[in-house]
Amino acid sequence: MIRDVPRDQWLYNDRGMVKWLGYFLSDHTQDMADKKVDEVPTHRLPEQDPEVIDRVLQDSWQNSKQITLQLNDDGYLNVYNISGIVIGTNGDLIYLQTDKLVTINVNDIRHAKLKEGSKSI
Repeated sequence: MIRDVPRDQWLYNDRGMVKWLGYFLSDHTQDMADKKVDEVPTHRLPEQDPEVIDRVLQDSWQNSKQITLQLNDDGYLNVYNISGIVIGTNGDLIYLQTDKLVTINVNDIRHAKLKEGSKSI
């Protein structure tokens, strides 16, 4: 059942505009700006052996230390850095806690190191 109220009986003058559209637009714009800052290409660090990467990941997971990972981006020839703490694994996937939860395939990691001044939490 659709209740169609005649316009002269409306309680206020609705201009037919969606009033909250700007809210979503500004949030989306801010999110895109944050992602752009996070994905700034950086200089390439030397590619490490999987054993070295594994030791750094285990140290981060066991001692709650922050690490910085450099990831290969297959679509382009750029590399990206991401920092956080390893909070879990599942097969070839690791879960990295940054300001949000990030899932990373271990095979995509180019370089891993403990973040300078990192202490156990």
